[in-house]
Amino acid sequence: MDKEVRRSRQQQEARERRSKRRKRVVLIERIVMIVVCLALLGGGSLLAYNMLPQTKVAKQLKEASELLETANYEDAIASCEEALAIDSTSVQAYRTMAGAYLTQEEITTAEQVLYQGWESTQDESLLQYYCTVILNEAVADINNQACTLNTLDKCISVLEKDPDNADAFRLLDVCYERLFGAFPEQEGLLCETQMNGTCGFKVYQDLMLRLLLVYEANSTDELLSQVVQFAAPGTEDIRLDVEHLAEYKELLSRISTYTQDEAVMQLLACTQKALEMQTFFGEAFAIFESGEYAPIRDFMNKEEYIAIRDAFIDGSMEYWYGQTYIPVSREKMKFIKEESGWMFAFADYDEYNETAGVINVWGVKQEDAGVQRLCISYEPAGEAEYPHTTYEFIYLYSNVQIGNEYVPQMNYRFETRVETEEGTTTQLIGDWGGEHEWSTEF
Repeated sequence: MDKEVRRSRQQQEARERRSKRRKRVVLIERIVMIVVCLALLGGGSLLAYNMLPQTKVAKQLKEASELLETANYEDAIASCEEALAIDSTSVQAYRTMAGAYLTQEEITTAEQVLYQGWESTQDESLLQYYCTVILNEAVADINNQACTLNTLDKCISVLEKDPDNADAFRLLDVCYERLFGAFPEQEGLLCETQMNGTCGFKVYQDLMLRLLLVYEANSTDELLSQVVQFAAPGTEDIRLDVEHLAEYKELLSRISTYTQDEAVMQLLACTQKALEMQTFFGEAFAIFESGEYAPIRDFMNKEEYIAIRDAFIDGSMEYWYGQTYIPVSREKMKFIKEESGWMFAFADYDEYNETAGVINVWGVKQEDAGVQRLCISYEPAGEAEYPHTTYEFIYLYSNVQIGNEYVPQMNYRFETRVETEEGTTTQLIGDWGGEHEWSTEF
């Protein structure tokens, strides 16, 4: 009985010892597992931190900054590009890259980077950086006495992005003085070839339409005053190719919907009048260019032609400038600022001898037997200064050869003068188209 009790006690004690050992092993295993997990957790956190996008961007930007210090611009730009590939909204990456391009004087590329950055981030500092770079270019043009329509383009480009930019407004005023002020740097600005070989007026027209769009989206008095001063400048004259006359009128007409500025309205009236004269005298040009001159007599007797002549004689002609012999041509013209306001004039043969032909209206008071003379002349195109031909058509009171006598009466006279280096030869046809037509040469 005692043996069985002892055996049972021993077995129980053995079980307890085994149980304690197992508990210690489990505890050790758990501790080891916790230590291992903690170790793994710590290492994983470090790995995860190093893989964060912000960390990778910061690393690339740090590399870019260090590369810039050693003037390694290409690699610095590459680092910025890698940063942007990770985070396309990194403002610092755009700024650093633009700075690298500016240091290399690749200004256009820098502007593109800054504008792209602003589009991607809408960060105001990038927009202002972009505007500053462009305006600095405009300042350089002005300081180098090289202010052109391209300079004006830069100022307007800034206003398109930032219509309240005070620096852009100040530079616009400087551009205006250089281009259209009292002493403009470039005469005939709208006629000359400008940016990229484009006609000066076409460049000007595009700039004005862009400036108008800025105003229409941001209707401030400051913007409108800029539109007005560039559309109707204070210079003594504005030179223009006649082929752009209708486009200039259209531009002024659009501006007139926003302002009744006196200069704008006068120039608008000038363009309208000039276009009407181009249309009216188109018939006369067709007659002269045909070589069949007889129909010019009917043209001279039109009420509209007589009204034009009389308006010049009595000084009542509006907007059209001229005295005595008033040219009409189809290539060049100018607007002239008089004390009374703006007027226009077409170029005569001396002002532009490459013309396809010039008509001259005779606006001089000259009566014969109480009848005011009707006169018109035409100078055709010439390849050189000489010979220079002038055709004159006059309805006047003069002698007509009837039989062997000269009888004074109203009749048409057709005179052809040819100027050469040696002198002038004249062919005169009296009673031109009449029953007693006669001719002489001297």
